[in-house]
Amino acid sequence: MKNYLNKSLVFLILMGFPTLIFAEGLVPCDGLNCDFEALMELVQNVLKYIVEITVPLSAIMFAYAGFLYMTSQGSLDKRKKANQIFTNVGIGLFFVLAAWLIVKAILVGLKSDTSFLNF
Repeated sequence: MKNYLNKSLVFLILMGFPTLIFAEGLVPCDGLNCDFEALMELVQNVLKYIVEITVPLSAIMFAYAGFLYMTSQGSLDKRKKANQIFTNVGIGLFFVLAAWLIVKAILVGLKSDTSFLNF
């Protein structure tokens, strides 16, 4: 069990390095000239970053659950685990996209310009 956790941790760390590199540029201002527009742009950048990470990860988890389901060979435990993964990933993806939609609507409401619609 411990060996499995170590491999999982190494995998997550290696998967995390590219995302840290792509996170560069999230903050739009230089720290001196930050205003409301910069705050709105920061919120938009963070949301875009979260959605860009969540959607591929959920696709990978859906594929993993499908693999478990296809290779279950009638084992009820594996089918339950696959169904649980499908359900959890679906619910998580729904909440992330719903949060994105709600915050996006608030940003459009706060900003009269429609530049935030060009996501």
